[in-house]
Amino acid sequence: MERKNLNQVSIQVRNSYNRIARSSASVGLEEAIDLLKDYVGFNPEVGPARDRLRELEKRYTAEASPIKKVIAQIVTSFKVPAIKAKTMKDPVAAMAMCEACLAKNLDNPVILNALADAANAAGAPFIASEALTINHEYHPANEPAARKLIDALQQSGQATKALDILKDIAAAHPGDMNLQSELRSAMALASLERTQESAEEKAEAKERAKRKKDDVGDKSAQAIQQLIDGTIHDAAQAQILIEKFTEELEKNDSIDMRRKLSEAYIVAEQYDKAVVEMKRVAEMIGALDPTLDKNIEKATLAMHQQAIDRIKADPDSVPDAEEEIQKIEQQIADYKLERAEERVQLYPNDALLHFDLAELYFNRERFNEALREYQQAMRSPQKRLQCLLRLGCCFAKKQQYDIAIEQFQTAMKDLSRGGEQRMEALYFLGNTYEESGNMEKAMECYKDIYQAQANYRDVAQRIDAYYSSKSNN
Repeated sequence: MERKNLNQVSIQVRNSYNRIARSSASVGLEEAIDLLKDYVGFNPEVGPARDRLRELEKRYTAEASPIKKVIAQIVTSFKVPAIKAKTMKDPVAAMAMCEACLAKNLDNPVILNALADAANAAGAPFIASEALTINHEYHPANEPAARKLIDALQQSGQATKALDILKDIAAAHPGDMNLQSELRSAMALASLERTQESAEEKAEAKERAKRKKDDVGDKSAQAIQQLIDGTIHDAAQAQILIEKFTEELEKNDSIDMRRKLSEAYIVAEQYDKAVVEMKRVAEMIGALDPTLDKNIEKATLAMHQQAIDRIKADPDSVPDAEEEIQKIEQQIADYKLERAEERVQLYPNDALLHFDLAELYFNRERFNEALREYQQAMRSPQKRLQCLLRLGCCFAKKQQYDIAIEQFQTAMKDLSRGGEQRMEALYFLGNTYEESGNMEKAMECYKDIYQAQANYRDVAQRIDAYYSSKSNN
């Protein structure tokens, strides 16, 4: 058994999943898990279904109380003997039994190990490595479980991932010579795997180059290659592709072809049609991956901007043109916020998505929500300083000046003298001192900036105003 995408399964299996995916989107979390759990039990090879089920189960497990999780583990433990017996006769049915248990609590080592055993018996090493990876994520310090995962990863052709885990174990036992020997063997296996992958990539690149050369005289083939390379910007060429892809889709519907068609529609500035195609791709995949999600957003925003540009070009054609433009701009702002909130729900561990959402909240002066998201975004090293500055601004806007000052001072400890971000931190710190009534401290900050860069923002005016007020007194 091998993992399959939706375009690799029968039309009946694909349509069944699409119906379940649509239904699960409109029901509660437990109901959605039940729908997908049953589907995966019958179709364990369908990768997108497995991914979606695990995503929902992780959310459910994270939200469940400790008592509820313990009860689920106790109840399912009684089913282990039956699962093991079924593994000997019908391993696929045994995997379905495991899925029913994991739907109640994904953090269940006994069941995850039973699923891995059943998967190996069914000839599905990718499911075994998936189950053991989940167990390792919940219990990274369990060395026997980590070793079992290493074996599963190596058997499923993921030697590089196995090496990373073995390195962690070896680091904890620096004097273990047997481990060092294992590590060398694992490194050799990973190196061989990378060499094979490189050879395959080179062969594919060579084949693509050959096809490109053979198609040199074909205008549509040239346009297709330009689209792939990201160098096509001509609406006329895009129209050639649109006609070609539309014709081919009538003969053979495929995810790849619809992706290319959507990209051609974007070049041709037919954004509404591009959005339709990308949403169709999401349905066929069975999940909305982050890249596809972002592209749908970009096309939707471009469609709104196109409407604004049309009104500006001929304002007399629309009653209350300015009001209509403001209405569309508000729709754009609302859509951006809605999509950012949905992305954070779908990918709660992505710190950069939290930062994007925080910025939108901040610009809307929703400072409590912004605070929450900036705190989540601080997990990203490249955004940490920006988050500290923004957190300080949020607290200052809420007139919680002492907390704001602490944020700015923390940021400044990590900033080199004279840098743009340090100037910004100093400026905000000065503003906060000023707003809190501490002009002496505020002036210390402004003077520090003024001596390094006299024309920074309105620092010169603030200093002049301060000295003028003192001379008048």
